[in-house]
Order: sequence, then C-alpha cells, then structure tokens
Amino acid sequence: MKPIMRPITSPVRTLVAAPYIITGLEALRDPRPRADQVAPTVKPIADRLGWLPKDPVALVRLEGAVSLGTGALLLSGRARRLVTLLAAVQLVPALATEHRYWTEDDPERRASERSHLLKNAALFGALLMLSGAPSRAHTAELRHQLHDARAHSGINTKELRKQAEAEIKAHRREAMADVMTKRREALAEVKAARKEAAAKAKARRRRTAAGMVAGAAAMKAAQKKVKAAQKKATGSQRKKAGPPKLVRTVLSAGKNGR
Repeated sequence: MKPIMRPITSPVRTLVAAPYIITGLEALRDPRPRADQVAPTVKPIADRLGWLPKDPVALVRLEGAVSLGTGALLLSGRARRLVTLLAAVQLVPALATEHRYWTEDDPERRASERSHLLKNAALFGALLMLSGAPSRAHTAELRHQLHDARAHSGINTKELRKQAEAEIKAHRREAMADVMTKRREALAEVKAARKEAAAKAKARRRRTAAGMVAGAAAMKAAQKKVKAAQKKATGSQRKKAGPPKLVRTVLSAGKNGR
C-alpha cells in the first residue's frame, strides 16, 4: 500500500470496525434484549441446523464474539478480503431479523427503521465490494508486472531507438557516398568539357594561324606578280618611246654636221 494512502485507510478501518466492536461488546455483556428480538426468526433455523445452539442467548453471544473478532481484525488490517467477507456475512442475520419497518404502524418509527435497514444494506454491499477487490499481494504482483512491463518496454524502446539511429546513420552515409560520387562525376564531366573546349579552341587557333600564313604567302605572291607586271609594263613603254632624248640629240647633231 502506498504511504500516501495510509492516513486515509487507518481512520476508514476504524470507522468500519467500530460498529462491529460495539455490537459485539453489547451482545456479550447483555445478550437478552437481542435474543428476545431475534428468537422468533432464529429458533426455526437453529432447529433445522443441528450444529447451532438452540438457546437464542447462546446464539447472540456467539454472534457477539464473532462480531468483536471481526472488528479487531478490521482494525489490524490483516486478511482484508477474508475479514470483509466475514463482516458482510454477519450482516445477513441483521438484515433478515432487524429493522422490519413494514411491521411498524407509527410513520416516524417506520421511516427510522427503513433508514437503518437501508444503511445496513449499503454497508453489506460495500463490504462485498471490498471482499471482491484485489488483495495486497495480488496488487503488489500486478504492480510488479506493470513495473517489469514498463522496464521491458523501456528496453525495447531503447533498442528500437538504437536501431533507428543506426539506420539513420547508414542512410546518411549512403546519401553522402551518393553525393560524393555524383560530385566526382560532375567534376569529371566539367574537366572533360573544359579539355574538349580547350582542344577546340587550340584547333581553331591553329586553323586561324594556318589561314594567316596562307594569306601572307598569297599576298607575297600577289605582290610579286604585281611587281613583275609593273616591270613588264615599263619595258614595253620604253620600247615604244624609242631611244632616250640625249641619244636623239646626239644623233641629230651628227646628221647636221655632215
């Protein structure tokens, strides 16, 4: 039982045990009034059951002793289920023989007896409920099982958490490996594209240089052709113009001297 419940259960046990102890003491000290009251109902039952005392006074004293013992056990808190069941059984004769309100003619007396009967019935039902409740040992066993189940579930939760963390780490490693592989592939593609572009540019420069060399050679050839054409044109012009002027003067002077 939890320590927090002890301040509650101790006075409750006292309240439940007090009526049994007081009734038991009264029955042991002065059983005659109680015997006269229950004799008409108990005597036929005692006649049928041979092991019961025939004297109503002895029956009342026996009931008082049992009631006193039941109250003492209720105070001690031991064998709770058995004691509550015994206390409920002791209320059966009281319910059957006492507080017969339907035989009363006075309305106030009838209401009082009915109220007492209902209280006894309520107490009888409460005791039956307590007797059917789980015992301390059973409650402790259930608590132990619950603790084991929680511990086992905690262990399973830890294992599942570790497995989940391991799987997450494995997925992260795979993802990082894929990223690195794709990054290497991308870098290789970039390098290949750069090499290809550099090769194309180099080839383009070579073609441009070859074109420039060919153009320069063609220009030189054209210049040579132009120069040759100019020389040829100058020679033809000289042939058409005849000897030079000085020669013509000398020739003409020679003719005149003759």
